[in-house]
Amino acid sequence: MSLDLYTRQCSVGITATQLSICAGTIANKGKNPVTGQQVFDPEISPKITTLISSVGFYQNTGDWLYSSGIPAKSGVGGGVLGVMPGVMGIAAFAPPLDEAGNSVKAQAAVKAVIKKLGLGVFNGDSVSVTA
Repeated sequence: MSLDLYTRQCSVGITATQLSICAGTIANKGKNPVTGQQVFDPEISPKITTLISSVGFYQNTGDWLYSSGIPAKSGVGGGVLGVMPGVMGIAAFAPPLDEAGNSVKAQAAVKAVIKKLGLGVFNGDSVSVTA
């Protein structure tokens, strides 16, 4: 039963767009950035971000946070969801996985965007988006 439940949880179908909206919702204190709907209580966002900061990349979590500067959660399906609290959410999907079960290409993509924007959760930075 445990294996069946684990397999089902790892097999949830989601697009990169949907995953990025999830990340943006966490970063936006529970408010969906597309619909404007409050999906969960704002007090939950820091707890989610703390959890993904501490366990999001399995045994590579510390290395990930140090090298990327963004709390993130990976999945064995090849997805990576990153949260810059109060600023943005980001997501990427791509196989193959590294030895810890984290997408090699999705990690590289998220790191590249964060580096290009000059962001890091410990930097105290913010981003302004203009049209």
